[in-house]
Amino acid sequence: MHTHTNKSDGENLPEKVLNIYEKMGYTFLVITDHGIISDPDEYNTKLILFSGIEADCKGARHACIINMSKNNIIYSPEHSHQKLIDENINKGSIVVLNHPDWELKEHYPIDELYSLHNYHGIEIYNSVIERLSGTPLSSAKWDKLLSEGKKILGFANQDSHKQGDYLDCCNVVRIKNVTKKDIFESLITGNFYCYYGVEIIDVGRNGNEIFIKTKNAKLIRFIGFGGIVLKKIKSNEARIKFADDTVYRYIRIECLGVGEKISWTQPFFRE
Repeated sequence: MHTHTNKSDGENLPEKVLNIYEKMGYTFLVITDHGIISDPDEYNTKLILFSGIEADCKGARHACIINMSKNNIIYSPEHSHQKLIDENINKGSIVVLNHPDWELKEHYPIDELYSLHNYHGIEIYNSVIERLSGTPLSSAKWDKLLSEGKKILGFANQDSHKQGDYLDCCNVVRIKNVTKKDIFESLITGNFYCYYGVEIIDVGRNGNEIFIKTKNAKLIRFIGFGGIVLKKIKSNEARIKFADDTVYRYIRIECLGVGEKISWTQPFFRE
């Protein structure tokens, strides 16, 4: 959902990028070059492609805009950040604010994330930042936003630019049919999880209880209000119930595996 080619600051031709992800076994992809709206109709590939762009908001902030159709993405480098968000949300796009903790000064300070509205989510992990200044992980900012009542999604993206960036950091959708429409609906409604090595077999909610089952987790952490660890268990599956306490305002799950393997669920809300 965040991929670059040599049409902007990427190293490889779009055709080569598509071929790489095909061979890696991906199902869908979004080319999001800087300032250029990608057109899936330009390419012959087995991948399901969405139209996308990494929008540069007055040269200061970056956001990915994704849509089923190129014609439904609106972009002007002169738009204010909020106008960019609002106009694309009105067109049915997915809007994700990118790499909040890139660079030492932070790409998105928390107060700026608080002040913006209507965006779908933030990148809670951006793997290209592993080789850049700052930190790739933004789950602390996610918890701050969730604790302020913003019901936003978390995305794990590669932000790939060159060889070495093509990893298995991605978003795994839950769908009935492998169609463009079903994938987009899953992404825009949060019916997916962020994958970076731990496979989630099932996750869901029965009334007041949240359950999860994974293939290869060694430790499962349930995170609540303010980033508090509500419960952790050394297992590949676990359950937790919402309690009548402020810290249970929402619950999200982190699944840790061997080494650096990790995956994140979307948050569940008590109300």
